[in-house]
Amino acid sequence: MQFSLIDTQWGPFGFVVRDGRLVTTHLPDNAQRTRRRIAREWPGAVEDTKALPGFRKQVIDYFKGKPVDFNIDIDVSDLPPFRRAVIEVCRGIPYGETVSYADLARAVGKPGAARAVGGAMANNPIPLVVPCHRVLRTDGTLGGFSSPGGLTLKERMLELEGASTNGDASTRQRQPAAAC
Repeated sequence: MQFSLIDTQWGPFGFVVRDGRLVTTHLPDNAQRTRRRIAREWPGAVEDTKALPGFRKQVIDYFKGKPVDFNIDIDVSDLPPFRRAVIEVCRGIPYGETVSYADLARAVGKPGAARAVGGAMANNPIPLVVPCHRVLRTDGTLGGFSSPGGLTLKERMLELEGASTNGDASTRQRQPAAAC
């Protein structure tokens, strides 16, 4: 298992790879704090500053404001089936677009499970690649965001992508794909 930090314009972005597949990411934060979190969550992970060069470039490009489609293998096999399903559907939300928690619930075949979808998003192990920041409340307001930086970071990421955050969901929401 390897981990790495990427210097972005927004600060250090961390990630962990197992068997060539991404298992977790950490949005830009303090490098020392990110290293401690990775060591706590993935003991034994060894730093590899050259891991996943194509992914590294995509992350740098994203935080420069370039549209990116993260086409990297992920490993969410440790997650329960419902959370895996939510993660896979969320992964299909295109750059600059948003959907609601209720939309995701319907897309995974669990209408009325918007709160459970919110829980899955709050525990998303691969933020950015699985773009939980693109999931909003039905009324178009931000909802929550458990990454460092909280709602301010979520709003900043949506603004970077050109997605409206004015609460008018009708101008930016689309139905998520039923599967990725």
